[in-house]
Amino acid sequence: MQTIKYIFADGTTSEIEVTDEFYTLYAELVQQEKRNHWKETRRHISLENLNENGIDFESPAAELLSVLIQQEDEKKIHKAMVALSDKQKDLAEKVFFKGMTLTAIAKEKGVSQPAVTQQLATIL
Repeated sequence: MQTIKYIFADGTTSEIEVTDEFYTLYAELVQQEKRNHWKETRRHISLENLNENGIDFESPAAELLSVLIQQEDEKKIHKAMVALSDKQKDLAEKVFFKGMTLTAIAKEKGVSQPAVTQQLATIL
């Protein structure tokens, strides 16, 4: 006769005596459950571990999406630029494409910085 100890969720325990044949089957089931759990968690931990160590998996869908978004943005920018006057186009190019500050543009044009800010607000 063998003893199986069962621990309930509330922490209480119960022990029962079983035959040797039943205990062998029980031990095999417990062992199989441990192996299954190990296989399942090993697979998840491995992928998680790779990500934690800086190994990312590229997604072709993400790259395609970013290209499509960029193309759509370029179309919108082109359409908006066509609608601007030459003076407005020049200001937009300096700010958005050349990265000039509003202060630098104001000095170049010989106007105040708030005046350039107002012109940019009109463009936007």
